[in-house]
Amino acid sequence: MKRRILGLDINDDLLAAVVIERKAGDRQIISCGYVRLDDRDSIPGQLPALLEQVGWQGGDCLCGISLAGCSLRNLTLPFTDQKKIRQVLPFELEDQLLTPVSEQVLEYIVAGTSAGASHLLVAGLEKKSLQLYLDGLVRANLSPETITLRTMALAEQFLESGESGDFLMLDAGLHAMTMLICHHGRIVFIRRLPYPDRMFTVQPFTFRDGRAGIAQHDEAVSCIAGLCDAVRLSMDLFRLDSGFDIVPEQVILTGCMVQAEVFPATIQAELGLEASVGDLRLDAGVTVGREAAEQWQPACLDHALALALAGLKKKPPVNFRKDEFVPKKIFFATRRQLLAASIVLALMAGGGLVLFWTHYLTQQERNAALTGQMTAIYKETFPQATRIVDPLIQMRAGLRTMQDPAAAIPVFSGDKRVLNILADISARTPNALKIHVARLVIDQKTVVIKGTTDSFNSINIMRGSLGRSPLYDEAKIVSATADKGLVRFALRLRLGGAS
Repeated sequence: MKRRILGLDINDDLLAAVVIERKAGDRQIISCGYVRLDDRDSIPGQLPALLEQVGWQGGDCLCGISLAGCSLRNLTLPFTDQKKIRQVLPFELEDQLLTPVSEQVLEYIVAGTSAGASHLLVAGLEKKSLQLYLDGLVRANLSPETITLRTMALAEQFLESGESGDFLMLDAGLHAMTMLICHHGRIVFIRRLPYPDRMFTVQPFTFRDGRAGIAQHDEAVSCIAGLCDAVRLSMDLFRLDSGFDIVPEQVILTGCMVQAEVFPATIQAELGLEASVGDLRLDAGVTVGREAAEQWQPACLDHALALALAGLKKKPPVNFRKDEFVPKKIFFATRRQLLAASIVLALMAGGGLVLFWTHYLTQQERNAALTGQMTAIYKETFPQATRIVDPLIQMRAGLRTMQDPAAAIPVFSGDKRVLNILADISARTPNALKIHVARLVIDQKTVVIKGTTDSFNSINIMRGSLGRSPLYDEAKIVSATADKGLVRFALRLRLGGAS
């Protein structure tokens, strides 16, 4: 199954993107491109055009950022338990960072262990800087699940591609150089080295159309030599502080400035190490499509390629999208996912329709059989019936007629006459009482009177008067409630033997 992923490289100088496709183990660069980045605030304005250039239509994305605004520290903690490391790390960094730890997102990798201690490489990124990156990406309809360090991602891919032994990687951009040391297959040290001032005042280098050149040879060599002094000093200080016996066997050069011919030769001469320009595509065995081949420039696009390759494998060791910055899950983020979901829904709908129709036919047959049985039973129970429309309703009506109580028949025995009861109620109700009878129900055992009066005392007087009648064994007030100046009442009389 094909899978495409976007590697987005946001560095100090360029905005680069690479789209790779993996199919049956083969990884191919489908499209690529880069634009010169004016400044960090221009990312939202320049990113949509770059995504259109590479033909990106949505899907998985991995984003890498530069070390600018990122704090890096090497620490040693006297234990190896990861849970303890996460708990203690903020306290260890509290007095080492310019901004409070609570305002930063912290990530770390284990550079090595010895005698029960952990040697850590810690990276801290201010939350407001991370939010600015995310806001710019969201405006371009991007929400990468991973935001990592671009230089670290590239070094990890070189390690996975078979680079062995200790090596030094120098990533030369337009405004600064990043040095990275790998020791025993692990990244142990990263630092950002600013260029000397004369790189910008004298401008010995040129950069046009994505290619670096030399404007003043002697000044260029002098600037590179100054950078090599800073690299040696940083390496010596790290050896002294960490105790690592680091002896790099080679220098891997990356970044857009290494295209200048004087760069590799001068660094090799100054550091006394074999220096070569890195080409991740060749080292990782990635092919390039015909359309992308004309635009491919390793110096400008290797970092974006490394990010895309990292997205095809396990998660990068450093990911600043954590805690409150964890991405929200978006269903059907790609057209492929949407198409797959549509097919599944169509199959489910079709299957549901078939089941519904089958169930409907079954119920129709069952209903016809039960109707026939009910009609036969009805004819047998009521042989006098000649017209049958709905046997169930007609059966219920017939049974209700047969089961009606005798009280429904207006026949009374002896002196139980409705007129006698009405006459007695009328005679025993004092004329002074203001009574309005709304409903009167008489059956064989009780008389229920419902209506309204002007006071609760009137109800009591009426109950007492009727209770003295020999026609009733009991006179009881069922309910009495006040309503808008009147009293609604219900009075029940139980008929006695004299009635």
